Amino acid sequence: MKIVFASYNNQPGYHSPDEWLKKIFRLVDLMKALIHYCPVAFVQHIGTESKFAHGDVEFHFLCTEKKDKHRFPLRMTSRIKRLKPDIVIVSGLRYPLQVMQLRWMLGKRVRIIGRHHADKAPQGFRRILQKLADRCFDTYLFTSLGNANDWKSSGIIKNKEKIFELPAASTEFSRMHKASCKLKTGMAGDRNFLWVGRLNANKDPLTVLKGFDEYLAIKPGGKLYMIYQEDDLLPEVKELIANCKNLQAAVVLTGHIPYNDLPAWYSAADFYVSGSHREGGSYALLEAMACGCIPVVTAIPAALKVIEDGKYGISFQPGDAGDLAEKIAGLSQIDQPALSLAIENYFKKELSSEAIAVKLYDRCKKLLAK
Repeated sequence: MKIVFASYNNQPGYHSPDEWLKKIFRLVDLMKALIHYCPVAFVQHIGTESKFAHGDVEFHFLCTEKKDKHRFPLRMTSRIKRLKPDIVIVSGLRYPLQVMQLRWMLGKRVRIIGRHHADKAPQGFRRILQKLADRCFDTYLFTSLGNANDWKSSGIIKNKEKIFELPAASTEFSRMHKASCKLKTGMAGDRNFLWVGRLNANKDPLTVLKGFDEYLAIKPGGKLYMIYQEDDLLPEVKELIANCKNLQAAVVLTGHIPYNDLPAWYSAADFYVSGSHREGGSYALLEAMACGCIPVVTAIPAALKVIEDGKYGISFQPGDAGDLAEKIAGLSQIDQPALSLAIENYFKKELSSEAIAVKLYDRCKKLLAK
């Protein structure tokens, strides 16, 4: 069996293959784990032409400037065919026209898998194209069945048996010594909560802060550390903190932290908190669990799937500060060390790159056996 990953997401701004590999490092880690079971290749358009092997994975980068060439990517489709794949995994579901051309070029023997990337089910003419493209896909990979609901209800995916739950990728993070990490990061609360994500409306930091304020009124002593790269709502966040005495003493706006330093923060913290209203999948959540940090996440499909509906974390209703306050107040009743260890072990067994690679390989074998 040979698996080819293909991305029709043109990235002309990247003129160095190494630069793009750093951008998609999580997928690269997954492909390196998969290479232990079968040959793997990757094909995409970027701003340069290149062909090389990295960690035994074949990389084929094509450079095409004209936009119409990406709607009808003959060179890319031909390259994929020359690689003689048994399975082609297409990143994202937003390329129905390209997938139909791919099916026509490869014939019925090759299995085509679509990997959902938080793509919303399209409207209008694009929906018609997606319905046509559905005939070309042998299966779909979604992080959770709930994320596929719009695609099913809109009639795009007609056969729900095509849908397979699988994280898009994982992380290589692992737990570090907690006491040392607390010294390194300066975490000083009795119960340390960690936010890692953008400060935008979908991530909803304001609800998290309001819920934390209510929680502090019941159980003082907690600390919330907020790491963020994008700060759209930073003025509103600062204003809310300035108007809440409890938050002034408990919230630390850490800002940007180098990626390689994040394991120390996850390992130092007791709880990871997220306020997302919608996610295709959260790498921050996986990173936290890899380090034994207990998740407190919104009850959305992708997050609930990862924490096994509450077995390996706590959930609250999106946008509900009161529910968040109630749920984190109840954390004092759990056996924190035992749950932390269970989460770390569950991650290794089910959510690591190695675990995902095994599940993906098994799915591919079953497709080929049909």
